[in-house]
Amino acid sequence: MNAPVAPTDAPRTPWTTQVREALRGEGAAWMFVFKVLLSIYLAGMIAMRMGFSSPSTAMITVIVVMNRQSGMVLAKAFYRALGTIVGSIAAVCITALFPQQPVLFLLALSIWVGLCAGGALMFRNFRSYGFVLSGYTVAIIALPAVNEPTQVFILATARLTEVLLGLLVSAVVFDVVFPARLRNSLRTAANSLMTSFLDFVRDGTRGALPREKMEQAHLRFVRESMALEDLRSSVVFEDPEARVRSRRMRLLNQRFMAASTRFQSLHHLINRLLRSDPNDAVAGALMQLYRPLGEALAARRVGDHQDITTRLDDVLAVQPTRASALRASLPAPRLDDFDTGASLLLRFTEELRDMTHTAAAMQQPGIGGQLARASEQVRFRYATDRVSVAITIGRSFLVSLLLGLAWMQSGWASGAGAMANVIAFTAILAAGPNPNITAAQITKGFSIGLLMAFVCVTLVMPRIDSYGMLVLGTAPFLMLAVYLSTRPALFGMSLGMCLGTLVPLSLGLAPSFDVASFLNNGVAFLMGAVLAMVAFQVIPSVIGTQYQRRRLLTELRHQVTLAARAPLDGLAPRFESVSRDLFLQVVTHTQPGSAESRTLLAWALAVHETGRTLIELRHDSIDAAVPRAIEAHIDAAVSAIARLYDHLSPADHQAALSHLDAALADTVVEGVVPPSLQPVRQHLHLLRSALRDADSVLAGAAGGHPDTTTEAPHAAV
Repeated sequence: MNAPVAPTDAPRTPWTTQVREALRGEGAAWMFVFKVLLSIYLAGMIAMRMGFSSPSTAMITVIVVMNRQSGMVLAKAFYRALGTIVGSIAAVCITALFPQQPVLFLLALSIWVGLCAGGALMFRNFRSYGFVLSGYTVAIIALPAVNEPTQVFILATARLTEVLLGLLVSAVVFDVVFPARLRNSLRTAANSLMTSFLDFVRDGTRGALPREKMEQAHLRFVRESMALEDLRSSVVFEDPEARVRSRRMRLLNQRFMAASTRFQSLHHLINRLLRSDPNDAVAGALMQLYRPLGEALAARRVGDHQDITTRLDDVLAVQPTRASALRASLPAPRLDDFDTGASLLLRFTEELRDMTHTAAAMQQPGIGGQLARASEQVRFRYATDRVSVAITIGRSFLVSLLLGLAWMQSGWASGAGAMANVIAFTAILAAGPNPNITAAQITKGFSIGLLMAFVCVTLVMPRIDSYGMLVLGTAPFLMLAVYLSTRPALFGMSLGMCLGTLVPLSLGLAPSFDVASFLNNGVAFLMGAVLAMVAFQVIPSVIGTQYQRRRLLTELRHQVTLAARAPLDGLAPRFESVSRDLFLQVVTHTQPGSAESRTLLAWALAVHETGRTLIELRHDSIDAAVPRAIEAHIDAAVSAIARLYDHLSPADHQAALSHLDAALADTVVEGVVPPSLQPVRQHLHLLRSALRDADSVLAGAAGGHPDTTTEAPHAAV
């Protein structure tokens, strides 16, 4: 009998293939590391050739502006240059005002640092970075000159030229050497937003959208629209065409926000009708009315926005006729519901068409594509929590003043460096969502970087006799630190390691190998990082706390008051952008899927629907020149709704309903609604429907239990 044949081993994967698989996707990371190191050493070499007093400043500048996207580097470099210029001027002015009055000098310095930290919190993107730089640049320049005020101008010019050199080198390297263009990310984000929203609308035309699905979609679209604005604000620095088309990109985002809010209002109305009766005739008629819209979106050529615009024009052409036919089959008491829904659908289709038309124009080179309603105002504003700004100003002011006084009393020779480090880290971390965690990461990274710098200064630097050897000797240390920055979770540690390595080395024309001096300066900078971390423990940030979330939610509800009372000029885009930013700030710090997150989503939807309707009601009331009696009821209802969202009072809830009922009754003249008053009546009816929704978050919070059996006054057929 033959012996059984042993099974052969499975073919082994060659080790080279395993390595390639392991390193797949690492090419972009290592290209980033190469560009950062090239910028660092190129900036250092140029600074040394030009005889700058501190070439390491130019090298450190590269570290603080590094980013994988070239547009981000250019944007950050621009605002860093602006902040450095302003900070240098401020340093000279403060020193000149108080040359021999150290307490007043520290007081003025602390006030400036606090105001700049607050300014950093009020602005977004890299504009806030300009405030950060203008704050701690004053400390870096003015503190070393506190005992020699005549040297402040020399220090300011030296700092400015070294920083600008580092920025120039970084901008050139990242824009020329295998650039990672931000415009590609912007184009991808815009196309993704358009496609996902059109798909969502297409799916929504097939039936009612559950409230939870609408909430999650709203959250996704808010995040994407805000991210799109952040990308747009940075891409203008790298692409001349993007600068020319910047207004159109903001207009596209603005029209997207308007369309998404209208779509929410439409489906909220349909959902309210279906909750009262799953077979509601009006809800069925409205779903029939916008079914052709879904068919047009389903048949579209994805990515071809001109094709979508043409299809939407065709839908708009037949929509009024279809609405009239469906309206004729409904009983008179239900016509208000249908007319309101049909009006919402018509406006939504028009806004969707305008959005796709803008996207089609964006696909044309330059600004050659024709743009519908090109004169429309474009406004995008962010929301600011004044309490957070005040706490940030107070923390930075107190930290700067108290540490400055302690330094002056101690007479510590390296205390200026420690204090400058505290001010820098306090300002940088002030606007972050988790400054305590980030400060701990930076401190840990700074400690590791200091150890690497010690190894370098004791074992490597004494053997270096040329700039090429300097590169070979220090590159391994920096390479590891820069590589860690490609991992978002380790960016804080990476920044600390880079600074902890470069700052204590103080590379220059005449490098020092004095270990005692190195340790003194290194410990001073490390103490600065530790003290900054302690400052956030003693005076914690309110960003992301329960207290701030409550304040932001109150401010979000207050946007309804803004919609009710603010001047109408440019109010709609201002309301959309501010309310979305507030909502995103609140929901960012809540656990996804939690009860708190669901409540916030519900409030955001209610605020957007009510606020947008109030703005349009005010506009249409002016256009229709409504009679004084109706105007009085409208004004009273609008004021009551604003008070309701501010105070959540049942009395205001009932008052708003009463005035809405009275205004609706006044719009009926001899049994019919005049054509000029129909848009006004539709807005009034939508507001009434929203206030009478027993399942809404507003009804629960205000304790309102509206009588859903009461019918609104209706006109005869």
